[in-house]
Amino acid sequence: MAGYRGKYKGRRSNEPRPYSPRSSERTPMLNLHRVTTFTYDLKEILSHYKINETVAPSFIASVTAKASRISIDASIQYVREQEKAGAVPKEASDEICSLLERWSRLR
Repeated sequence: MAGYRGKYKGRRSNEPRPYSPRSSERTPMLNLHRVTTFTYDLKEILSHYKINETVAPSFIASVTAKASRISIDASIQYVREQEKAGAVPKEASDEICSLLERWSRLR
């Protein structure tokens, strides 16, 4: 070992590991391991309640994007806003919200 002179600069084995606090709270988000199953279930709910086929793809994309990037709560709030606007019936929004809560994961 050329150049090694016993001056180890790293952490010694008897030194404790430095504590690194979490910079942010963990929020419930969509479980991305099963996002295709989630979108399939969401399509089934929308087709069961006969949602307009021109509105459904953008609604699915918005719900999935908000749930996976922002939080489940933001996605539920979006679904409730669409219910108040008249795009989605009350029963369908209730099922979608329970589906969102079922597929959530803390990240």
